[in-house]
Amino acid sequence: MLSRAIDHDQTPAHPDLAVIGNGAIGLAIAIEHRRRRPDATVMVIGPTVRPGSASMAAGIMVAAHAELEAGTLTHPAGRAKFEIIRAAVEHWPAWLEELAAIAGIEPPLLRRGTVVLDNPNVSDFDASNFDAILKGLDEGNAPFERLDPADIPGYRPTPHLRASRAIRIENDGAADAFAVMDLLDQAATKLGVHRIDARVESIADAVIGLEDGRLLRAEATVIACGAASDSLIQAIPELTGRVPRVLHGTGVGLRCRMSDPATIPDTVLRTPNRGAGLGVYYVPSNDGQFYLGATNVVSMIPREHPRLGSLHLVLQSAMDEISPELRHAECRTVTGHRPITADGHPLLGATSVPGLWIATGTRRDGVTAAPEIATRLVNEILDDGVRLPDALRPERRPVSTLDRDAGIELAVRSRVIGPRSLDAATGGRRLEETVRRHVERLYDRAGLSSGVPAELLDAYADGHLHAGDLVPVSFPK
Repeated sequence: MLSRAIDHDQTPAHPDLAVIGNGAIGLAIAIEHRRRRPDATVMVIGPTVRPGSASMAAGIMVAAHAELEAGTLTHPAGRAKFEIIRAAVEHWPAWLEELAAIAGIEPPLLRRGTVVLDNPNVSDFDASNFDAILKGLDEGNAPFERLDPADIPGYRPTPHLRASRAIRIENDGAADAFAVMDLLDQAATKLGVHRIDARVESIADAVIGLEDGRLLRAEATVIACGAASDSLIQAIPELTGRVPRVLHGTGVGLRCRMSDPATIPDTVLRTPNRGAGLGVYYVPSNDGQFYLGATNVVSMIPREHPRLGSLHLVLQSAMDEISPELRHAECRTVTGHRPITADGHPLLGATSVPGLWIATGTRRDGVTAAPEIATRLVNEILDDGVRLPDALRPERRPVSTLDRDAGIELAVRSRVIGPRSLDAATGGRRLEETVRRHVERLYDRAGLSSGVPAELLDAYADGHLHAGDLVPVSFPK
């Protein structure tokens, strides 16, 4: 189906809008612009096969409240991101219907309802982040119900790893990545969006240089190619040192199928986030198919293949914390590179370079946030409507939302996640003390006086990111 969305022949040299990146955000922006300005020439540039695409590798949890963590809403940047995702989740059902009407096909299944499990026997993050989710639901008057974990169909964890609390969030849910991306491709085709199967090598003075030597001049350009955006942004002289770096958060998931789906859960199950982009989630679709995630290994360059430890973490967590029946599934791995910035917050909006916008750094929330990011960014391009928040503007110093002690604590807890035996309290304390000393040495080596996201600590300690660039932690009164 993908080949129908590619226009190899008639490539306009002077488009009104060129979107660099053919993931969910890039396509959503192109579709939104073309839908609102049908006379405009819109182009999307990106490799047809989408190697390492975070959109194609996603489980697509269409979730806002289930992604909340302790402290998310205490800083303007965290709250701004949450409000974008919350608005997007509300819009998803209508968005899929609109895209399907354009494409002339049935919309993909959007599975509503997500069960969140609090499992303190695996992670110290679960309880505090579960409480943050409850607080966010109460503040937003969002519908949810409390569940007895023993009553969840198909949920059969190892006895001492059974969740202590569970809730079902009505408006959070999930969708199939392949179906959503195919819908975006087909809608773009029907709207006449031009496609170029190529990579971009440079952007200078509104001229886009392609890897095959072709040059394009666009009235407006959006860089939305995920983790690959960094090399393009850093090569633009006007933006050198003015935009936080974007790293590759390589995640591995498993697309699985069970011959007897009656023995496994039929609803989306997940834990709260567990620091460093970790946590367990199970996303069922149809005919015994399901998705398992997630891991996150951050690096400056993309990792083509998953680490053995990442695969082990997903498999062990799923079978220990959800059901041993999952061991009978046939699986294949999917790997994608989530874009994560030097402060963990997205880069969204206009730059000081005329006609240049950026939309990246969304970590694992890019597909979920795509409809709202697209609407607001096109509002900016067309000078019409609600815009993207100032707290997430691309040209800024990386901001810290943690003091040093909180950052160290976050990193320690991220590195000691794992099932605990019933008699391992003493050994666990010794392990935590050892890990704490190591983390403190990393903070010292990096010269960090403020906290950073746990998954970025090694990048700071190794000198890829610089502590001097950080804006120290501060909160408005």
